[in-house]
Amino acid sequence: MQNENTEKQITPAAAPTVNSVPSEQDDFTPRYLDPDTLTFTRSEVGTARLEIRKEACYLRVVVRRLMPLSNPNQYISLAADEDTEIGILVDPSALDAKSLEILQEELDKRYFTPTIRKVYRVKEQFGIHEWEVETERGRITFLVRGLNQNIKQVPPARLFVTDVRGNRYDIPDYRELDAQSYLHIQRHL
Repeated sequence: MQNENTEKQITPAAAPTVNSVPSEQDDFTPRYLDPDTLTFTRSEVGTARLEIRKEACYLRVVVRRLMPLSNPNQYISLAADEDTEIGILVDPSALDAKSLEILQEELDKRYFTPTIRKVYRVKEQFGIHEWEVETERGRITFLVRGLNQNIKQVPPARLFVTDVRGNRYDIPDYRELDAQSYLHIQRHL
Protein backbone atom coordinates (compact mmCIF):
# COMPACT_ATOMS: atom_id res chain seq x y z
CA MET A 1 0.00 0.00 0.00
CA GLN A 2 1.45 3.35 -1.04
CA ASN A 3 1.14 6.39 1.21
CA GLU A 4 0.09 9.67 -0.45
CA ASN A 5 3.27 11.09 1.04
CA THR A 6 5.33 8.88 -1.27
CA GLU A 7 6.48 10.65 -4.42
CA LYS A 8 7.62 7.58 -6.31
CA GLN A 9 7.80 3.88 -5.69
CA ILE A 10 10.54 1.85 -7.37
CA THR A 11 10.12 -1.90 -7.18
CA PRO A 12 13.49 -3.60 -6.71
CA ALA A 13 14.20 -6.44 -9.12
CA ALA A 14 15.98 -8.50 -6.48
CA ALA A 15 14.33 -10.66 -3.86
CA PRO A 16 13.14 -8.91 -0.67
CA THR A 17 15.86 -8.06 1.83
CA VAL A 18 15.85 -6.86 5.42
CA ASN A 19 15.32 -3.34 4.02
CA SER A 20 12.37 -4.17 1.77
CA VAL A 21 8.94 -2.73 2.47
CA PRO A 22 7.18 -5.01 4.98
CA SER A 23 4.02 -6.77 3.88
CA GLU A 24 0.80 -6.40 5.84
CA GLN A 25 1.49 -9.76 7.50
CA ASP A 26 4.64 -8.53 9.21
CA ASP A 27 3.62 -4.98 10.11
CA PHE A 28 5.21 -5.39 13.54
CA THR A 29 8.64 -6.47 12.32
CA PRO A 30 11.08 -3.58 12.70
CA ARG A 31 12.67 -2.41 9.46
CA TYR A 32 16.24 -1.23 9.93
CA LEU A 33 17.37 1.27 7.31
CA ASP A 34 20.84 1.36 5.76
CA PRO A 35 22.21 4.92 6.19
CA ASP A 36 24.16 4.56 2.92
CA THR A 37 20.85 4.43 1.00
CA LEU A 38 19.26 7.45 2.72
CA THR A 39 19.37 11.08 1.61
CA PHE A 40 17.59 13.88 3.48
CA THR A 41 16.84 17.15 1.68
CA ARG A 42 14.55 20.14 2.26
CA SER A 43 11.44 20.68 0.18
CA GLU A 44 10.59 24.10 -1.24
CA VAL A 45 8.37 24.75 1.80
CA GLY A 46 11.06 23.65 4.25
CA THR A 47 9.88 20.19 5.27
CA ALA A 48 12.32 17.32 5.53
CA ARG A 49 12.23 14.91 2.58
CA LEU A 50 13.69 11.42 2.59
CA GLU A 51 14.87 9.49 -0.43
CA ILE A 52 15.66 5.82 -0.06
CA ARG A 53 17.84 4.96 -3.07
CA LYS A 54 16.13 2.66 -5.61
CA GLU A 55 12.98 2.53 -3.50
CA ALA A 56 10.99 5.67 -2.66
CA CYS A 57 11.01 9.39 -1.97
CA TYR A 58 8.92 10.66 0.94
CA LEU A 59 7.84 14.29 0.59
CA ARG A 60 7.58 14.75 4.35
CA VAL A 61 9.26 12.68 7.00
CA VAL A 62 8.49 12.62 10.73
CA VAL A 63 11.41 11.77 13.03
CA ARG A 64 11.24 10.36 16.56
CA ARG A 65 13.81 9.19 19.06
CA LEU A 66 12.98 5.66 20.17
CA MET A 67 15.18 6.04 23.27
CA PRO A 68 15.09 9.80 23.97
CA LEU A 69 16.63 9.59 27.44
CA SER A 70 18.94 6.60 27.45
CA ASN A 71 20.23 6.76 23.86
CA PRO A 72 19.09 9.99 22.15
CA ASN A 73 21.61 9.85 19.27
CA GLN A 74 20.74 6.39 17.99
CA TYR A 75 17.61 4.42 17.07
CA ILE A 76 15.67 7.10 15.20
CA SER A 77 12.24 6.22 13.81
CA LEU A 78 11.49 7.68 10.37
CA ALA A 79 7.82 7.89 9.39
CA ALA A 80 5.83 9.05 6.37
CA ASP A 81 3.26 10.57 8.75
CA GLU A 82 2.43 10.31 12.44
CA ASP A 83 1.25 6.68 12.08
CA THR A 84 3.15 5.15 9.13
CA GLU A 85 6.68 4.15 10.04
CA ILE A 86 9.16 3.83 7.19
CA GLY A 87 11.88 2.28 9.32
CA ILE A 88 14.48 2.69 12.03
CA LEU A 89 17.84 4.38 11.55
CA VAL A 90 20.15 2.79 14.13
CA ASP A 91 23.21 5.03 13.71
CA PRO A 92 22.50 8.46 12.18
CA SER A 93 26.19 9.42 12.39
CA ALA A 94 26.75 7.19 9.33
CA LEU A 95 24.66 9.57 7.15
CA ASP A 96 26.32 12.07 4.82
CA ALA A 97 26.97 15.46 6.47
CA LYS A 98 24.03 17.35 4.87
CA SER A 99 21.53 14.56 5.63
CA LEU A 100 22.76 14.38 9.22
CA GLU A 101 22.36 18.15 9.58
CA ILE A 102 18.74 18.03 8.35
CA LEU A 103 17.92 15.06 10.57
CA GLN A 104 19.41 16.85 13.60
CA GLU A 105 17.39 20.01 12.82
CA GLU A 106 14.20 17.94 12.72
CA LEU A 107 15.05 16.22 16.02
CA ASP A 108 15.86 19.58 17.62
CA LYS A 109 12.47 20.96 16.54
CA ARG A 110 10.59 17.94 17.85
CA TYR A 111 12.49 17.62 21.12
CA PHE A 112 13.04 21.26 22.01
CA THR A 113 13.42 20.99 25.79
CA PRO A 114 14.89 24.01 27.58
CA THR A 115 17.02 23.21 30.62
CA ILE A 116 15.98 24.93 33.86
CA ARG A 117 19.02 26.39 35.62
CA LYS A 118 17.30 28.32 38.42
CA VAL A 119 13.81 28.43 39.94
CA TYR A 120 12.87 31.93 41.11
CA ARG A 121 9.41 31.03 42.37
CA VAL A 122 6.57 28.55 42.12
CA LYS A 123 3.20 30.04 43.05
CA GLU A 124 0.02 27.95 43.29
CA GLN A 125 -3.46 29.33 42.71
CA PHE A 126 -6.58 27.20 42.15
CA GLY A 127 -4.53 24.09 41.36
CA ILE A 128 -2.39 25.81 38.72
CA HIS A 129 1.27 26.41 39.51
CA GLU A 130 3.03 29.39 38.00
CA TRP A 131 6.76 28.74 37.57
CA GLU A 132 9.26 31.54 37.06
CA VAL A 133 12.59 30.06 35.99
CA GLU A 134 15.88 30.72 34.25
CA THR A 135 16.76 28.55 31.24
CA GLU A 136 19.61 28.66 28.73
CA ARG A 137 17.21 30.79 26.64
CA GLY A 138 16.57 33.31 29.41
CA ARG A 139 14.03 33.97 32.16
CA ILE A 140 10.51 32.69 31.50
CA THR A 141 7.22 32.07 33.27
CA PHE A 142 4.95 29.12 32.52
CA LEU A 143 1.92 27.38 34.05
CA VAL A 144 1.65 23.76 35.20
CA ARG A 145 -1.66 22.07 36.02
CA GLY A 146 -1.64 18.84 38.01
CA LEU A 147 1.90 18.45 39.30
CA ASN A 148 1.52 14.68 39.77
CA GLN A 149 0.79 14.20 36.07
CA ASN A 150 3.10 16.88 34.70
CA ILE A 151 6.32 16.47 36.66
CA LYS A 152 8.07 13.22 35.81
CA GLN A 153 11.07 12.11 37.83
CA VAL A 154 13.76 9.99 36.21
CA PRO A 155 15.94 8.48 38.94
CA PRO A 156 17.94 9.56 40.64
CA ALA A 157 17.09 13.29 40.42
CA ARG A 158 16.20 14.30 36.87
CA LEU A 159 12.86 16.05 36.35
CA PHE A 160 10.78 16.78 33.27
CA VAL A 161 8.14 19.47 33.76
CA THR A 162 5.34 19.82 31.19
CA ASP A 163 3.41 23.10 31.05
CA VAL A 164 -0.24 23.66 30.07
CA ARG A 165 0.80 24.19 26.41
CA GLY A 166 2.64 20.87 26.23
CA ASN A 167 6.14 22.38 26.35
CA ARG A 168 8.67 20.29 28.27
CA TYR A 169 11.42 21.60 30.52
CA ASP A 170 14.38 19.58 31.80
CA ILE A 171 16.06 19.73 35.19
CA PRO A 172 18.99 17.29 34.77
CA ASP A 173 19.63 17.03 38.54
CA TYR A 174 17.55 19.16 40.90
CA ARG A 175 20.03 18.43 43.73
CA GLU A 176 22.63 20.51 41.88
CA LEU A 177 20.46 23.65 41.74
CA ASP A 178 21.10 26.53 44.14
CA ALA A 179 19.52 26.29 47.63
CA GLN A 180 16.49 28.49 46.83
CA SER A 181 15.69 26.56 43.63
CA TYR A 182 16.10 23.26 45.47
CA LEU A 183 13.60 24.36 48.16
CA HIS A 184 11.03 25.36 45.51
CA ILE A 185 11.37 21.94 43.88
CA GLN A 186 11.20 20.03 47.19
CA ARG A 187 8.05 21.90 48.24
CA HIS A 188 6.21 20.90 45.08
CA LEU A 189 7.36 17.34 44.51
